Amino acid sequence: MKRTNKVCVLAVLVMAVLTMADQSRAETLRYRTGGAWENVSDGTTPGWGVNPDQPGSSVPVAGDEARVNWAGSTVTLDYAAPAFERLLIGVDEAGTMEVNGGGVLSAIQDVVVGNNNFTEGYMDVNDGATVNVGRILWVGKGGPNDGPGDTLGYLNINSGGVVNVANHLWWGVKGTAEVNISGTLNQTGGILGLGTINALDSGAQGGTALVNILDGGIMALNNIHAGGTQSSIQPGSYIDISGSGQLTLPGDFVGVLEGYRDASKLYGNGVPGAVDINVVPAPGGLGDFDVDGDVDGHDFLVWQRDPNVGVLADWQANYGQTSMKTVVTAAVPIIAVVPEPSVLTLMLTSALALSGLRSRSCR
Repeated sequence: MKRTNKVCVLAVLVMAVLTMADQSRAETLRYRTGGAWENVSDGTTPGWGVNPDQPGSSVPVAGDEARVNWAGSTVTLDYAAPAFERLLIGVDEAGTMEVNGGGVLSAIQDVVVGNNNFTEGYMDVNDGATVNVGRILWVGKGGPNDGPGDTLGYLNINSGGVVNVANHLWWGVKGTAEVNISGTLNQTGGILGLGTINALDSGAQGGTALVNILDGGIMALNNIHAGGTQSSIQPGSYIDISGSGQLTLPGDFVGVLEGYRDASKLYGNGVPGAVDINVVPAPGGLGDFDVDGDVDGHDFLVWQRDPNVGVLADWQANYGQTSMKTVVTAAVPIIAVVPEPSVLTLMLTSALALSGLRSRSCR
């Protein structure tokens, strides 16, 4: 019994030591000048060091805050880096974060593009790159002492780039945000706020956000304010969809999004309100093993042929369900049809003939 107690006490002590070690490792790291993410600075060379300009011991890891803010320099990432606590781009000084093909950047908590002061933060997510945000994605945040629009944040999710966000999107809270999406943004939790910190009017602090969903781009939201007002997109902010770009929401948000459209918060190809809003099947839900948008008997047959396609309990729980999503696209412009020259000639001849008949009948 005594031996057991000693073992338990020892285990508790070991856990306490490990916890203290982990907490003691938590540091604020700043990238000295610019360069590749994997570099560690000796205090003079480019790479990660302890803020503001001390030598470093490693790249950012769990518990660490990473800052990209050295006189506008650029940091690049092209491999799967260890997950770390949070990333701040543009803290008092400007900075650019570039995630390239093969790069995987994973923040356990927040990513902030344009944090504070009269400065700019830039982030480019290029083809083959992935950014995972465990909590909030901020763009154009602004600090407590900043005026509206002082801080600028620019996020470019380029074709083939993917950004996954587990919680809120707070863009243009106090600063100015511009987000261009020709790749994919997936929001799996939280809500959208453009020009607001809580998707309500009470959270507006004078900032603005412009979101351009470009040709081929997908902005898959988790939620938007649906209280009868358009509080998720504050005055001065809007979303512009062009080409084949899409804004999506799970379920039926048609009525809600029509309100945003009518309030000129949704644009199509640069024209306020010029969007189409439709509910369509959303393939790939739980139990939808044949990926056709509904859970029925055919899905069970697919599972029988290959049980590895999914969990049978998902099919049982969702049998008879149809997954839907709301899709917003740019409205197709109505183009006047111009008759062919031969048709014009026939029309003119007919008109002249009718004119002649009318003249004779009047004599």
